[in-house]
Amino acid sequence: MNTLSADIVVVGFDRSQAASRALDWAADEAARRGTELHIVHALGVYLPDTTHQGVPDQHLLVAEEDLERSARRAQEGRDGLVVTWEAVWDEPVTALLRMARQVALVVVGARGLNRFSAVLLGSVSQRVAAHSAGPVVVVRGTQDKANTAIPSAVVLGAAPGESPEAVEFAFAEAARWHAPLHVVRAWSYPQALPGYLAVPPPDADEHVAKERAELADTLASGRYAFPDVDVTEEIRLTEPEEALINASHTARLVVVGARRQRPPLSMPLGKVVQRVLHHASCPVAVIPI
Repeated sequence: MNTLSADIVVVGFDRSQAASRALDWAADEAARRGTELHIVHALGVYLPDTTHQGVPDQHLLVAEEDLERSARRAQEGRDGLVVTWEAVWDEPVTALLRMARQVALVVVGARGLNRFSAVLLGSVSQRVAAHSAGPVVVVRGTQDKANTAIPSAVVLGAAPGESPEAVEFAFAEAARWHAPLHVVRAWSYPQALPGYLAVPPPDADEHVAKERAELADTLASGRYAFPDVDVTEEIRLTEPEEALINASHTARLVVVGARRQRPPLSMPLGKVVQRVLHHASCPVAVIPI
């Protein structure tokens, strides 16, 4: 395996349509960052010896031909982009998680080549997003929002006490895209009847004021570091996943933080992140916190 530097973008690649979209997104991202793009194809089996005896040479040859084509595709229209690639003898999740500890960003498609391609989110992308030590972008959706007349926003899901890492990532992406940043904060209120939202106006005003003050503190470091980013705030009485999924319909990227230290017996990803990954209409960045 190649030695990877800390600032590069890695993309997992197979022959699937989702992987091709992930490749294009990752190539654009690497070009914006002015860094190297590294394309990885995991052969799905771990062989500790370097000779790989007993494995058909044709299997490796086909993978390398695919990687060469994908590298040429990544460089088309992106002058100066440095692209490297490798086929690794390992399971995709294992290989990508190992690389995530070394690099700036890992990019994966929402679905890959497997027998369960009809599920909402591929098992590889879900497991990488759930366990990666570094930022992961899961490329969802087919709409090219980068070429619309009005720059679509980067969306940040800002939970109470949101991590500085997620805030910084969202501001930096908005700056790279020359796009506005739309910050979404959802809040709840005790309800007597399920599905019926009713809040006394004085309570609503007081709660929104508190949320806005806390949000100002959360965003202060990002605003200071990226003063040219145009920021809008949306504070709503709703479920946070609903607000983020709705915002994703016109967004270029949704950014969410994911806690890595979770209670025993809980799912690796929280409810909000899980639902956003399954239902968003645009790429989703999962930032470990």
